Amino acid sequence: MMKSIKSIRLFILAAMLLSAVSSFAGRMKEVTLVMVPRDEASLQKGLDLANRYPTLLLSYKIGARGEVSLHGWAGSEWVNVTPEKYKTGEFFRNGPNSALLIEEPGMPIPESLVPPVDWVESVYKISTTDTRPLLHLIGQYYDFDYKDWKWFANRYGMDMASINPEGLNIAWYHQRLDEHLKARPIVGASDLQYWFVVRIPEPVVFEVFEEPIDVEAVEESVVEEEMLEEAAAEEEMAEDFLEMDTLESPLTNEVPAAVIMGVADAEEAAVVVEEAAVEAKVEQ
Repeated sequence: MMKSIKSIRLFILAAMLLSAVSSFAGRMKEVTLVMVPRDEASLQKGLDLANRYPTLLLSYKIGARGEVSLHGWAGSEWVNVTPEKYKTGEFFRNGPNSALLIEEPGMPIPESLVPPVDWVESVYKISTTDTRPLLHLIGQYYDFDYKDWKWFANRYGMDMASINPEGLNIAWYHQRLDEHLKARPIVGASDLQYWFVVRIPEPVVFEVFEEPIDVEAVEESVVEEEMLEEAAAEEEMAEDFLEMDTLESPLTNEVPAAVIMGVADAEEAAVVVEEAAVEAKVEQ
């Protein structure tokens, strides 16, 4: 029993470590430019992200005449960022890998605030500051682990299922059995309507240039190859027959050489024949 409990504990510990490593291998290795409106609630969410993930945090405010004011979070204070420095990217030391722009409902973010492609290629936008869908989409983007989902749910006084309805990265040991049996809904259109892909890198396409096929030349080549194969087969067969002709055979058709007998030899041969006849008669 103790061995069984120990095995279960080791399995749970290993699963927790794998989950932590998987999460750390995601956005933890990237710098994300997060741009939020300059209102208290949005600034707080931006600061919460900056405290948990590598973040280049900017706040923006649009004036009555369309003028834009930018400030960047320096870790302990907000500093002014001029439009010129923003456009050239002179306000950061380490450039972002992607950008996440958050805009207020009905107030589209100005085109001038979309980061230039020369210092960030991937740009996404969330067009709501409503806490529940905003946390849901941010969590999807960052691929929150269980710890982050729980932290943000507690931070903003919400049920975890409301900001993570798919149950992403929630292991079996963090839920009751009846919750495991519930059908998990997919991300609803009510939240996806706030998610936009502004720009992503175009996939690299390798073009293969093929020369036109000369059908007649291919047919001639095939015929020529077949003729060469037939000639090689005939030559090989002739060599086999030649090899068979040169082999030594135990049989021969040669006529034995003639033997010339003298008179004495003839008399001796007659005596031998007569003796053989006598022996044959005796045996009968």
